[in-house]
Amino acid sequence: MSSLTMTYTRRNLAENIRTPTMFLTVALVPVGVMVFFVVPFIGQDAVAITSATATLVVFGVLMACVGHFSVAIAAQRESAWGSYLRTLPGGITPQILGYLLVGLVVVAAAIIPILLVAGLFTAAAAPPPRVLLASGALLVAVVTFTLLGLAMGYLLSMRVAAIANSIGFLPLAVAGGMFFDEADTPEIIAQIAPFVPTRGATDLVLVALTGESVGGALSLVMLAVWIVVLAGLTVWGYRRDQVRRFD
Repeated sequence: MSSLTMTYTRRNLAENIRTPTMFLTVALVPVGVMVFFVVPFIGQDAVAITSATATLVVFGVLMACVGHFSVAIAAQRESAWGSYLRTLPGGITPQILGYLLVGLVVVAAAIIPILLVAGLFTAAAAPPPRVLLASGALLVAVVTFTLLGLAMGYLLSMRVAAIANSIGFLPLAVAGGMFFDEADTPEIIAQIAPFVPTRGATDLVLVALTGESVGGALSLVMLAVWIVVLAGLTVWGYRRDQVRRFD
């Protein structure tokens, strides 16, 4: 990895540490939900708490990736500093890699507290091969939500991105059925959830970890469709921004 990439990574990480509001939000909200609303009720039910932990980990990834990339990219696009960075001879690649590496740090901050609580205070358990498989599935969720954050960052203004980032997590999570038990899911949520990327990402991790599917094959197919669509929107948004500002 180039020294220029690491320079951008250190700078972006220092910026996040100096203004830690988003960083603390993605670190504390998911584990707060775990501690106050999940552990007291199903903490000793091994099957239920294992599935709930996986779901909250995906929720943490959603918050981390969308929260980090949408605001960071939108802010850079609208700043004089961001415009200056695009004129440097190193190009855009090390800058994007720097954002991605810091994004992984934010993701780790979101999911490690959840895993610690599950491991220390609940009956959650899974065989090591299943955990490794679920880790691979979680990378797909990271890619999906990173693309969502990047698309928002390139397509929305800083103000709109900040608003969307503040209120967007809950509708995506609710529409994907993340906060409902399968037996208690409202009918309208059950109908739309397979078409929402949060359902597909959660289902993929649950299948890998427990072998049980909630949304079925449709949610996984739609997850692949969303990855393609979001990748296309990210590329189009970047090129549109490049043309508007620099061509």
